[in-house]
Amino acid sequence: MSAKIYKRVLQGGLIASFVIVFFVFQDLLFPYITSKQLSFNILMEMLLAVWLVLILRYPEYRPRRNYIIGGLVAFLLAILASCAVSVDVGLSFWGDAERMLGLFHVLHFFVFYLILITVFRSWKEWQALLLSSVVVATAISLVGIFGPNVHNTIGNTTYVSGYLIFNIYFLFILFLRSTSKTGRWLYAVPLIPMLYEFALCRTSGAIIGLFISIVLLVFLFGLFNRKKLWRRTALLGSLVTVLIVAAIFSQQQSAWFQNSFLRNLTFAKSTFQTRLVSWRSGVYDFPNHWLFGTGFGNYAITFDKHFDSTFFNYSKSESYFDRAHNNLIDIASTSGTVGLLAYLSIFVAALYYLRLIFKRNGGYVAWDDAGGRRNLEVIVIVSLIAAYFIQNLVVFDSYVTYIGLMITLGLIYWQGVLPITEEEIAEKKYRLVLSRRWEGIFLVFVLLSAYLFASSYNLKPWRMFQGVIKGYSNIAVGNFATGVLEYQQALAPGIPLEHDGRVTLINLVISNSSALDKLPKAGAEAVLEYVISLAQDNVKENPQDSLTQLQLAQILDTAARFNYDDLTQFNEYSSQALQAMERSIAASPGRAPLYLARAQMLLFRSENEQAIQDVEYAISLNPEYSEPHCRLAQFYLLLQDNDKMAEPLNKCVDLGGVGDMSSTALVQKFTNYYIDQKDYPRVIKLAERLGRLNPSNAEVWFNLAKIYWLVGEHDRANQTAGTASVLDSEYNAEWQAFLEIVKDLPAVQ
Repeated sequence: MSAKIYKRVLQGGLIASFVIVFFVFQDLLFPYITSKQLSFNILMEMLLAVWLVLILRYPEYRPRRNYIIGGLVAFLLAILASCAVSVDVGLSFWGDAERMLGLFHVLHFFVFYLILITVFRSWKEWQALLLSSVVVATAISLVGIFGPNVHNTIGNTTYVSGYLIFNIYFLFILFLRSTSKTGRWLYAVPLIPMLYEFALCRTSGAIIGLFISIVLLVFLFGLFNRKKLWRRTALLGSLVTVLIVAAIFSQQQSAWFQNSFLRNLTFAKSTFQTRLVSWRSGVYDFPNHWLFGTGFGNYAITFDKHFDSTFFNYSKSESYFDRAHNNLIDIASTSGTVGLLAYLSIFVAALYYLRLIFKRNGGYVAWDDAGGRRNLEVIVIVSLIAAYFIQNLVVFDSYVTYIGLMITLGLIYWQGVLPITEEEIAEKKYRLVLSRRWEGIFLVFVLLSAYLFASSYNLKPWRMFQGVIKGYSNIAVGNFATGVLEYQQALAPGIPLEHDGRVTLINLVISNSSALDKLPKAGAEAVLEYVISLAQDNVKENPQDSLTQLQLAQILDTAARFNYDDLTQFNEYSSQALQAMERSIAASPGRAPLYLARAQMLLFRSENEQAIQDVEYAISLNPEYSEPHCRLAQFYLLLQDNDKMAEPLNKCVDLGGVGDMSSTALVQKFTNYYIDQKDYPRVIKLAERLGRLNPSNAEVWFNLAKIYWLVGEHDRANQTAGTASVLDSEYNAEWQAFLEIVKDLPAVQ
């Protein structure tokens, strides 16, 4: 087969890979991630087989040795080295279903890069590739604009923003390379939906990254421009822009600023503050694993070890970070100094070749002649790398940004690394060359090998994820026994990425333990034993994982409660649960909710004093965190000690803990307590929560209306009474009767 055919197959395969961004198979676990990565893996493995035949049959297509490949290989070897010392080797190598960024998957992006620099050798070919990427990105933008979700098929607005940054800059390159002075402006058309979708995503890091990169682009354009007018205009424009932005952000305390989107671009943003908590963890722990890190992908260990409960001042959810949300800190923490230097070497190599291209194009000049336009292209690529780097300071790489990065590095290789000449080919003596006679046999062999490899390491996880979703769906609709059976069939030993599949069942049983009562006792016990074994398997993979230990503790506690009537069984399961909780707390000693979870277990064992001590310690970790105060108030309510309940309950209500209460009975009891105390401001907060918990209960709304009236909020009282009347018309007459009784009474304080 001719080299041209191999080239076209490989080129078509890479271009076809862009379409994978549309893949969202709802029958897979984490469908926005797994649908794309597994499909991409399979495609790259099949293309790798074809690529091997091409470079063995036609040695002149072998990529030249270059510093970019050296940097990529160094980074992959650093990740491999971190796997050797990893706290969870499986996580480092396979990653998890939510991210799919273990070494195994990152290797597939390297394959993409190798094929890219092998078969894309002319501007015409690169133009087709970039156009294809831009067309797909435009379609993605339109889906986000007109579809039901801004994150469209990518699943996360942060990922969408990073993806669009690359394609916006690819449009700039296509514009500069166009030979038609009028036709080039057509590239502005897809820029409109891309920028609109980018704005809709409202991703702070990406916005800052894109803005700074554009300012940098203008600055470099001015710096290397040969015309004084353009140079001065560009340099002055970039300086004025910086000054204007500085002036705007100096008004951060102003009301107009606080009420605008600009507030989300400051350090005051809650998500930025939670990231600061994360980054401090990485910095504190770095000296302990400075050479090779904790193991690629194992940032959760670092985050948990140094977790600070002030985190809950900014967010009460998503408190388990598996990534640092800063690419440099993440890489340094999980692959050490070796990994960070290897990663940075990729960009040092890229800048080295960009500098060579700049010099080769006629010196440090960027303008409208042929060489100058090539240098403008270099400036665009430098600005793109800057945008990517800056936005990654508050996030981490994903499937779509890895693809964009590989394309960018491929472009630099194409322009910066001189192609092999015919003279060099003639002089070079290749040791390993595939003959035409063996070509067909070898092609069949490598394609079959690629299929078997894909079947074992991509199709098996695919089918496992499908089985997990089937099991989950059955349990969700009440078919508990059928669902567990589906899980047992799906979670066969030895399948990569099983951890996340196990977690879904563990959490289902923990949160729906009442479903066990509908099963025969022997069947329920068998289910519990099976789920406990899954939790234990997860713990074996990583005993230092606080969350995994917590899940084991919770499922053991569920088993203890189920066997409450059997004292022997109860004590055995409960003791094991407390041991798992000890290990969970040891892995994350600053995490307040862990002490609350243990306190709940202790209270169920009637170890009241120890339970209260745990809650009080949780309060000491962050006195401004409402949940421990609410839990302590609940404990004293159960112990019927209203005097001790008063202080924590006041704190609970004042810190906004009412909004997290989900038990109607509990809220009603606290409401009654404050009614007895005639503490109407707090009564209102609890009564409002009752309304949100029981939106169709007319009596709840009617009682809230009466409280509003008694404290003098008559407009809100009438509106709330109207809600009660809509739900039950009889309350209309009752409201009028109530008004007649209280019309002459003064408002209570």
